[in-house]
Amino acid sequence: MTNEELICTGCGKHPDQLEEYIDAAAAEPEFYTDAADYVTQEEGTLDPSNGHFLCTDCYIAAGMPSHPRGWTAP
Repeated sequence: MTNEELICTGCGKHPDQLEEYIDAAAAEPEFYTDAADYVTQEEGTLDPSNGHFLCTDCYIAAGMPSHPRGWTAP
Protein backbone atom coordinates (compact mmCIF):
# COMPACT_ATOMS: atom_id res chain seq x y z
CA MET A 1 0.00 0.00 0.00
CA THR A 2 1.17 3.52 -0.65
CA ASN A 3 1.65 6.20 1.96
CA GLU A 4 -1.48 7.98 0.72
CA GLU A 5 -3.57 4.81 1.13
CA LEU A 6 -2.46 4.30 4.74
CA ILE A 7 -3.98 6.47 7.46
CA CYS A 8 -4.17 6.47 11.24
CA THR A 9 -7.87 6.65 12.01
CA GLY A 10 -7.11 8.37 15.31
CA CYS A 11 -5.04 11.36 14.24
CA GLY A 12 -5.55 11.29 10.48
CA LYS A 13 -1.83 11.12 9.71
CA HIS A 14 -0.06 9.05 7.10
CA PRO A 15 3.03 6.96 7.99
CA ASP A 16 5.45 9.55 6.57
CA GLN A 17 4.04 12.08 9.06
CA LEU A 18 4.67 9.91 12.12
CA GLU A 19 8.17 9.84 13.61
CA GLU A 20 7.76 6.37 15.11
CA TYR A 21 7.41 4.83 11.63
CA ILE A 22 9.96 7.09 9.94
CA ASP A 23 12.54 6.19 12.59
CA ALA A 24 11.72 2.48 12.56
CA ALA A 25 12.08 2.24 8.79
CA ALA A 26 15.30 4.27 8.80
CA ALA A 27 16.80 2.04 11.49
CA GLU A 28 16.53 -1.02 9.24
CA PRO A 29 16.86 0.12 5.61
CA GLU A 30 17.69 -3.41 4.55
CA PHE A 31 14.11 -4.42 5.42
CA TYR A 32 11.98 -1.30 4.84
CA THR A 33 12.02 1.20 2.00
CA ASP A 34 10.07 3.87 3.92
CA ALA A 35 7.56 4.47 6.70
CA ALA A 36 4.64 3.13 4.65
CA ASP A 37 6.55 -0.09 3.96
CA TYR A 38 7.20 -0.44 7.69
CA VAL A 39 3.50 0.02 8.53
CA THR A 40 2.47 -2.45 5.82
CA GLN A 41 4.84 -5.11 7.12
CA GLU A 42 4.80 -4.54 10.89
CA GLU A 43 1.80 -2.57 12.15
CA GLY A 44 -0.45 -4.99 14.02
CA THR A 45 -3.48 -2.71 13.93
CA LEU A 46 -3.38 -2.31 10.12
CA ASP A 47 -6.56 -3.33 8.34
CA PRO A 48 -5.22 -4.24 4.89
CA SER A 49 -8.69 -4.06 3.35
CA ASN A 50 -8.86 -0.28 3.81
CA GLY A 51 -5.40 0.94 4.93
CA HIS A 52 -6.57 2.04 8.37
CA PHE A 53 -4.32 1.65 11.42
CA LEU A 54 -3.71 3.29 14.77
CA CYS A 55 -0.34 4.80 15.61
CA THR A 56 0.95 4.06 19.11
CA ASP A 57 -0.40 7.25 20.71
CA CYS A 58 -3.84 6.76 19.16
CA TYR A 59 -3.87 3.05 20.05
CA ILE A 60 -3.22 3.97 23.69
CA ALA A 61 -5.84 6.74 23.58
CA ALA A 62 -8.36 4.23 22.19
CA GLY A 63 -7.85 2.04 25.26
CA MET A 64 -5.49 -0.44 23.57
CA PRO A 65 -8.30 -2.47 21.97
CA SER A 66 -7.72 -6.18 21.51
CA HIS A 67 -9.42 -9.25 20.14
CA PRO A 68 -8.54 -12.94 20.49
CA ARG A 69 -7.79 -13.12 16.73
CA GLY A 70 -6.02 -9.73 16.67
CA TRP A 71 -7.54 -6.27 16.46
CA THR A 72 -7.46 -4.13 13.34
CA ALA A 73 -8.62 -0.57 12.84
CA PRO A 74 -12.14 -0.23 11.40
